[in-house]
Amino acid sequence: MHHQPQTTYPDRRWVVPLAATVMVGFGIILYGFSVYATDQAAGADFSSSVLSIAYGGAVFVGGLTALPVGRFADRHGIRLIVGVGSVLAFTGFALFAVAREPWHVIVAWWVLIGPAQAMVYYEPAYVAIDQWASEPDRARTLGTITVIGGLAGIVFIPLAERLVALLGWRQAVFGLGTLLLVVGASTAVAALPRWRSDWEHDTHRPAVAGDLLRDRRFLLYTLALMLILLSTQGIIAHRVVRFEEGGLSVATVAVWAAVASAMSLPGRWIAPRMAARYGPTRVQAIVAVVVAASVVLMIDGSSSWQMIAHFALFGMAFGALLPLRALVMGGWFSGPTFGRIMGVQWTGVVLVAAAGPVAVGLLRDATDSYRASFAMLTAFYVLAAAAILASGRASNILPHEAGEDGPVS
Repeated sequence: MHHQPQTTYPDRRWVVPLAATVMVGFGIILYGFSVYATDQAAGADFSSSVLSIAYGGAVFVGGLTALPVGRFADRHGIRLIVGVGSVLAFTGFALFAVAREPWHVIVAWWVLIGPAQAMVYYEPAYVAIDQWASEPDRARTLGTITVIGGLAGIVFIPLAERLVALLGWRQAVFGLGTLLLVVGASTAVAALPRWRSDWEHDTHRPAVAGDLLRDRRFLLYTLALMLILLSTQGIIAHRVVRFEEGGLSVATVAVWAAVASAMSLPGRWIAPRMAARYGPTRVQAIVAVVVAASVVLMIDGSSSWQMIAHFALFGMAFGALLPLRALVMGGWFSGPTFGRIMGVQWTGVVLVAAAGPVAVGLLRDATDSYRASFAMLTAFYVLAAAAILASGRASNILPHEAGEDGPVS
């Protein structure tokens, strides 16, 4: 009889360095861009259209890159992924820092920074949790990584603004890119464990595209994620303008947006532990309903109390909403093809979600108001919550059957 090798797990010394890489990556790429695009920075040299196309294209390319990154992580681990991602990001920011023509900016973001997002954001970290954290420890590990990752906006929006003011945007961008290179490369070389080579003998979990397309829980859950990320992209892109249109000052809205980022930290830590106790799909569905309640307050959006209540509810809930995906999917698909399955899913989710800001803007222009847009997004979150609950009860066709909510992973 074939003997399955004993599974061993490395100690937790890799968790904080990997979380720091995710935090720096998000901070410099995602949150930093909101500073780079201002008139005090690259917005003074390039049009908002050029910068928007550059960033939007990078998100799109990052989604396309998720699948090959997931495949590679299954076969070789994430050490090389994180190292290469930090090098690509640094090279992209170095090119952005010296860009003189619009096409320079687009090449920097599409060709270099876009793929880097798939390598230094959460996706590789989720694979690492599946490979390197024991099943009882996965909720705590996810909480640690997402709490540290959640500091990105709090740290890097003011840091990027100060560096731009002191050094100029080109020197600031180059310096921040260098920071990502140092943190990411150091993590890859010195902190991350080697690949789980014992999994090469574990063949009980084939990831066949046809199987996934017949798996009702995968389809329902992926649909829910599409609705969630599409809605979230629409909210983040338009919420400042929405409350400004309601008569509130941009400065006040920006302060509360920062407060919401800070308020997300407890949820990032608590939600995975609640999921371990009550089931990840149940907890995630409840969180999605809370986010939906926060969006209801944006339909009118003309009072200070609505703006404050929106950011309070959104901040408390949203930080936990997408990270819980790692526990849900780990409970169903943990194994040597986990990265590939996550990559397939995330590619589809990101490509659909890219339409969120456009859909909100078009509906706003067609109706001359944001009311219909945010009513639509509220409905999307409620539908997503229902789909998440349904996925937890749906049958699956892949081997390794799980319970209603999957094993706690």
